[in-house]
Amino acid sequence: MEYESIPGHLLLPYKLLKIAIYEESKSLFEDRTYILQTWKRDAYHLTEGEIHHETPSNEMSPSFRALFFLFTQTICFNQHITKQMIQEAVTKHKDTIKILLAGHFIQEFPEEEVKRSINDEKISEALNREYIYSSMDIDYHLMRDIVTKKKDFQEGETGHMATQIIDNRGKVRGLAELRPHDTQVAELSSDQQEMWLELIESTLSSLDEMTADLFDLITYLWMVTPKNRDGYIEFHSNDALRLRNLKKRSSNGREIDFREEDRFNIMKRVAALSSIWVSMGEQKIKVINTQDIKDKELYKFKDFQKMFEIGKIRVAYDKKTGEAKGIYAVQVKPTSVLTPYLEGPNRSIGLLDLKVFQYSHFTQREQKRLTRYLNLQWKIRTVKRSLHQPFKVSTLLKVMDFSSRYNGVQIRDKFEGILDELQNDGVLKNWSYTEEIDEDKIGKRGWLKNYWEKLSIILLPTDLVIKENQKSLLEHTTIPMNQKILELTDQTKSKDMTIHSKEVPFFEWTQQETAASTEAISVPSDLKAEQQAFDLDEDSTVSLTPEIMKETIDSLEMSIRQSALEIGIAHTTLSRYIRKENKRQNKNNDKKMLNWLKEKIKSETL
Repeated sequence: MEYESIPGHLLLPYKLLKIAIYEESKSLFEDRTYILQTWKRDAYHLTEGEIHHETPSNEMSPSFRALFFLFTQTICFNQHITKQMIQEAVTKHKDTIKILLAGHFIQEFPEEEVKRSINDEKISEALNREYIYSSMDIDYHLMRDIVTKKKDFQEGETGHMATQIIDNRGKVRGLAELRPHDTQVAELSSDQQEMWLELIESTLSSLDEMTADLFDLITYLWMVTPKNRDGYIEFHSNDALRLRNLKKRSSNGREIDFREEDRFNIMKRVAALSSIWVSMGEQKIKVINTQDIKDKELYKFKDFQKMFEIGKIRVAYDKKTGEAKGIYAVQVKPTSVLTPYLEGPNRSIGLLDLKVFQYSHFTQREQKRLTRYLNLQWKIRTVKRSLHQPFKVSTLLKVMDFSSRYNGVQIRDKFEGILDELQNDGVLKNWSYTEEIDEDKIGKRGWLKNYWEKLSIILLPTDLVIKENQKSLLEHTTIPMNQKILELTDQTKSKDMTIHSKEVPFFEWTQQETAASTEAISVPSDLKAEQQAFDLDEDSTVSLTPEIMKETIDSLEMSIRQSALEIGIAHTTLSRYIRKENKRQNKNNDKKMLNWLKEKIKSETL
């Protein structure tokens, strides 16, 4: 039977079910022929074991087995599956499917997958648009800016390198500390630990404009790509290298790959970002003039928090020697000091021109800094309808932060040259002084401070920037991983199934299982896939998560205080758990909450 002739509403037997899952899913991986060739063989070939048991055999590739059980035991759990259901599921859950299978691809096709990023599609979209999305909040801008100012960090009383976070008016908005040795990644092998320590040892020297670029890129990807159950995304060194338009190495006219040195430069800056701890002002910031600070009690700040948390790391190995080559990817997430600016109804999202990534952090530092600042201001001014409000030359000079070695004439020449460059590059539409410059005053004593810096200048954004900034950007774009699918995937794992891995994998995730590298799922052999219905043990259907706990309490119309009393824990503990504010896990409390959940959910179903 030709696949196209299979009716959309036909209940699929095992043989056709395999084929339908392959045919409908292959569009997600059409650029990876090595995967589709393997899957096609698995889909259209039946082993003796499959004929007898009507369930995937051990001869099937782990990735296709995972795909099969992802549909039969999670996405279409407990349902009779049709071709149309598979089509709809692929459309709805394509991002989740890609994330869940990524680990299998790394194990099965290490040489092909080593340089591939899960974010390829999002990076391509950004390159085509020529901009990414970024928070346009002042505090976010200040925290990003502090990662460019290594010279501001001085050793403090705590022994950490520290600095104040100060806005353009000289007001203290927060504090920042470098704590590289508090940045730990557990369960690393000795060679991986050595690589990670090498990265974080260079934290202070890694603070520069490229680090700010990665700050923006990681937060952008966190807003627009799926997250695992712990809120992490995967960041690959390729993501940054592609946006920077760096050339790959070549041999005999054939493009090979990015240089290992370029990857290392990216990853050491990611490690630096995870080593910065910040304490920002309370929600209603008490503005403090730095000249008036005489005692630490005047600071009214929250506890220090990391800006970024690192999960697992992905290491590349030399296929000949088995030696670790370098860290190619990491799991990363912004912490709660940053997330209010990236999600929720109060965030302000605007455009950030990709030129900021492509300007050199060595020779075009001022261009990068001014581009970020203008993108921030244009979002604010679009909302306030004040795009023609002029900027003071002195304000722009402070933002650009020219070297003190330049004299007045050089500063003016560089300043105007940079504005011309940004206009030619399409970062701004046009610029002009609000009044004609009196050249007779230029060059005379004090002309820089007393005359030229006091002039005003109008910088206008492009029509595209205005149009996009008028929208509620990313209103429906954040894509969390489908938590129900993840939970069911966890519940249906079988201990008798293992991933066929090599002795020394060329490319691997360290630590334990991750959403991006879930083990293949199997079912007992006496369950017929043809039936397409799977019964789980009663208790295994109940998972403890803050979301399920809140849903259960709401459905019972109970208060948190009443629920906590029944569970046997403090109501403040339960409240913090639901808000995901617990700093460490308490297994005893978790057991009490899980038992309570099981009891309540069981009583509701009776």
